[in-house]
Amino acid sequence: MNNDEKAIRAYVRKKISNIIFEREKKEFELRKVIRRLLKEGDISDIHPHRSTAINTLEDVLKKAIPTLRTDYKRLTTDKSQRDSFRAHILKAMKDAVAPSMNNAKYGEGGTLLSEPPNLEDEGETGGEELDDDLVALEEAEVEIDITDKEDEDKKLNVEPDEEPDEKDDFGSGLEGMDETGRNMAYTSFRKISQYILDAFDMLANTKDKEVFIDYLLTNTKLYFDKFESELQKTVDEPDSPDA
Repeated sequence: MNNDEKAIRAYVRKKISNIIFEREKKEFELRKVIRRLLKEGDISDIHPHRSTAINTLEDVLKKAIPTLRTDYKRLTTDKSQRDSFRAHILKAMKDAVAPSMNNAKYGEGGTLLSEPPNLEDEGETGGEELDDDLVALEEAEVEIDITDKEDEDKKLNVEPDEEPDEKDDFGSGLEGMDETGRNMAYTSFRKISQYILDAFDMLANTKDKEVFIDYLLTNTKLYFDKFESELQKTVDEPDSPDA
């Protein structure tokens, strides 16, 4: 075997070795990913929380938190923008589920208004009282003056000229806070609101509903704290030295 053949064989062996190494490296990385996914699946599928509300909320947070993180971290001009964003999101969450929460608490067990008495069952006394009332009504002089002005005053405005602006009504009660933060919160909440409402309405148990909203607000606050901490590490950079 001459030197050329030896060199060719050595080159081929090296290429094969490199290919095998790269393949094994990729397989190793793939196995790591699969093990991690299986581990995460074990946590959520085999060890759920004791509360149905919290199990449901976990799915909502997985969908909503990435959106809130992205939009929150876009507000870098002034911290007042982020404070406004935070306050409006939390209030919107609470307001969104308030009607359903009230219905769950007070919608059942209500009492009907008392029915009017059945005059046919009142007997002779009831009939006499009714006759007296009719006589009094006939003898009374009732003057009814119907004018066009009264008709106009009684007209109900069921077709407003302008539709209310949802953005202007968003965060009612938080006036005076930064409008940029409010506007971003409005847009952000529209992206995630349906996740919250669908999950909340699915819970029929009143206790689950209470736990859901309580943990939703608490966890959202904690995530906002985390976002702010992460943002401070990237925004606050040292000034460049003078040239």
